[in-house]
Amino acid sequence: MAIKKRETLFQESWEILKKNKILFVPNALILFTNILLVWILLLISGLWSTFVNNEYVALTDSLFTITFIFYFLLYFFISAFIDNFFITMKYGLIKDILLKKKTCLSNGVKFAKENYFRTVGIHILSYLIIFVPMILLGIVLFLLLPIGSFVANMFFIPLAMVYFIYMGIRLLYVFPVMTFEKKGAYNSLKKDFHFVKAHAQHTILTWLIVIGVTFFLSIIKENAIQTSEFLFRQLYVIGLLVLAFIFALEFMVAVWEHVFIFKSYLVAKKGRKNVVKKINKKKVVKKKVKKEDKRKNRNKAD
Repeated sequence: MAIKKRETLFQESWEILKKNKILFVPNALILFTNILLVWILLLISGLWSTFVNNEYVALTDSLFTITFIFYFLLYFFISAFIDNFFITMKYGLIKDILLKKKTCLSNGVKFAKENYFRTVGIHILSYLIIFVPMILLGIVLFLLLPIGSFVANMFFIPLAMVYFIYMGIRLLYVFPVMTFEKKGAYNSLKKDFHFVKAHAQHTILTWLIVIGVTFFLSIIKENAIQTSEFLFRQLYVIGLLVLAFIFALEFMVAVWEHVFIFKSYLVAKKGRKNVVKKINKKKVVKKKVKKEDKRKNRNKAD
C-alpha cells in the first residue's frame, strides 16, 4: 500500500511539473545570474583577457592573487544571497500550486520577500548542525592519526557517512515546514525533527526515491558525457545535443525534487490528520456507548 502511494506521488509530482512550467523560472534566473556574475568576476579580475589572449601560463599566478581571492569571495556571497531569493521564490510558487492549483511570478516574489531571512536562517542553522560535528570528528581523527591512519579512517569515514545520511533524512522537510506552517528558522527545524520522527517510514521512503532518481541521473550523465566526447570527434552538432540533453535533464530533476518533497510532506500531514480524526471518532463512539450503557443500567435499577 505504501509503495503504491509512493508511485502515485512520484507520478503526480511529474505531472505537476509538466503542467506548471512557471516552476522552472527561479532555476533559470539562478542560472542566468550566476553566468552573469561569473562573467563580471572574470572581467574585473583580469582573467577574461588571460583566456582571450591564451596566456594560460599566467593563469595559475592570477588565481592566487589577493585581488582575485577578494573578488571570488565577493562573487560567492553575492551569488549565495541572490540564489537564496530565487530558491525562496520557488518555494512560494510550489506552495500556491499545491494548495491553490495556480500561481504567478508576483506571488513567488512576494513570498520570497516575506520569507527570505527565514531560509537564510535555516541554511545557516543546517550547516552548523551538519558541519560542527564533522569538525569535531575531524579533530578526533587528527588525534587518532599517531595511532595509525588506517584506524583513524576506519573510525572517521563510516561515522561521517552515517551522520550525513541521518541529517539528510532529518532535514528533509524543513523547507516545507517553513513554507506551509509559516515557522521561523529555529521552529522550522524543531517541527521538522518532530515531523520526521512521527513519519519515519514515509520520510525514509521519500528520501530513498529522491536519492534513487539522483543516482540514476548520475549514471545517465556519466554515460552521456562519454558518448558526447566520442561524438564530438565525429559529429560536433550531435555531441552538443547530447550535452544539452544532460543539462535539460539535470535542470528538470533539480526542480522536480522540491515538488516531490513538498507534495510528500502534504500527503504525510493529511494522512496524520485522517488518523487523528479516526481516533477522535472512535473516542466519541466509545463515550456514546458508555453513556448509553449507563442510561440502560439506570433504567434497569429503576
